[in-house]
Amino acid sequence: MKQFGVLILILTLWFLGQGYGLAETVVLTPQDKNKEQSFQHKKAGDELFKKGEIKKASKEYIEALRLYKDYEIEELITMATRISWGGKLKESEGILREVLKKDTQNRRAILQLARVLSWQGRQIEALSMVDALLKKDPADEEALLVKANALRFLGRSDKALELYDQILVKRDDFDARLGKAYAYGSLRIPSKLEENFKLLKPGYPYQEKDVKDLELYKKSIFSPAVLTGFSYFHDTDENEVYTYRLGFETYLKDLRVVGNYVYREGSDELRTSYSDELIFEVGKRLTNPLWGSVSFGVSQGGKDETFVVGGVGLNLLAGRGSVGLNVNKSVLTDTAELMEDVIKVLSINYFVNQSVTDRISLYANYNHRWYSDENQADSIQASFRYKINFGNPAVSLGYRVVYLDFKKQMRNGYFDPDDFWSNQLFLTIYYENPKVYVYLEPFIGHQTFRRYGLWSYDKAYGGTGTLGIKLNEKLNLEMSIEGGNYAAGTTSGWKYYQTGFLLKYVF
Repeated sequence: MKQFGVLILILTLWFLGQGYGLAETVVLTPQDKNKEQSFQHKKAGDELFKKGEIKKASKEYIEALRLYKDYEIEELITMATRISWGGKLKESEGILREVLKKDTQNRRAILQLARVLSWQGRQIEALSMVDALLKKDPADEEALLVKANALRFLGRSDKALELYDQILVKRDDFDARLGKAYAYGSLRIPSKLEENFKLLKPGYPYQEKDVKDLELYKKSIFSPAVLTGFSYFHDTDENEVYTYRLGFETYLKDLRVVGNYVYREGSDELRTSYSDELIFEVGKRLTNPLWGSVSFGVSQGGKDETFVVGGVGLNLLAGRGSVGLNVNKSVLTDTAELMEDVIKVLSINYFVNQSVTDRISLYANYNHRWYSDENQADSIQASFRYKINFGNPAVSLGYRVVYLDFKKQMRNGYFDPDDFWSNQLFLTIYYENPKVYVYLEPFIGHQTFRRYGLWSYDKAYGGTGTLGIKLNEKLNLEMSIEGGNYAAGTTSGWKYYQTGFLLKYVF
């Protein structure tokens, strides 16, 4: 019996172990581990977001979605929205596009994707998305706000104002009021910006920051400022020119007033000469899409003769860009020889600048000039630009063609070719942060022309570069350099380089 009892006990323990898993250890699969870790990262992101640490929260959300993607759609949209607020726009765009593959008509995802595209600089694509929503519901205030902001970023603040007003006529929405204030800022109408600035009523900490940012923006463009600068020019014909500048900018109500005094001293192997120029410019927004300006002043050259200079200009916001007309009277002062010759020029200039798509933009310019030595010139320039990268830095690749033709060759110290053609490929790079901005535009191409009956064929190369530094909230320094062998790049038409700086103090 004793042996039988032991046998029964052994069989019972074996049965319990097999049937009920009492001796079994639970093992998590890699997928389960990833899911658990993902939930932990999302929880950490939620906690950081509540504390206002949005950039850190966005990193946690990105890591959460890297490990596990099958969250509920509303959770995905919330995380994508917060990720975009943290500055991770590409990552947010990817999440929202995945959501729209599952739910193509999700209004919340469409609106947030349109915002994200707009913040990246892809305004035309953003506009097409919100226009589809507005066809279904023309009174959709969120869609109207996204469209208004996209139009403002595209440069059509005049059109954006109409949409902000559609929202504000129903209720005093903070974001619409903020956008309207910025729109008046971009149109250079300070009285209207100030009017809307005073009506802003922040209700949250982030809105209080928006108001402070708007105040800094307002001061940066409308506060009085003084400028001083210097540049040095040298070319292979042994021309040297030193240029000194002193100026100011201010607003009298909605009237922009700019004054500049420029002193140049030039020399070559035969002479030394100088020129003085004092010129004022007054500009005003005539209608929301139309800006007008008038400039007037005096120029004195090496012969101590004084001439009246100045002009008028109109710039109209149209399409996805602008068109303009300028008429100007000036005196050639680019080299010592030209300072002595005192050749006056009357020019009329037409231009058009349009964005075809978010990536493709076109520019065209026609200019006709009458010279006081009985010469005339026509020039045409057209360029095509393709944006490679929307981020920071913004990078574009372009093609430019230039045609220049003079009535005759005068041998008076300026470049006056027949049938000048230049085809160029150029690259533009722009980078900025709160303290620094950098702009670079190198180019390479070909140029051909006839002068004094002789044809010239040559490569064309050169470029420009600008470095801006914000020394403090009121003082900005900008340094620049340019050069190359592009014959139409300067009035004298030789290989050259020029470098200088501009210091601006805002009161």
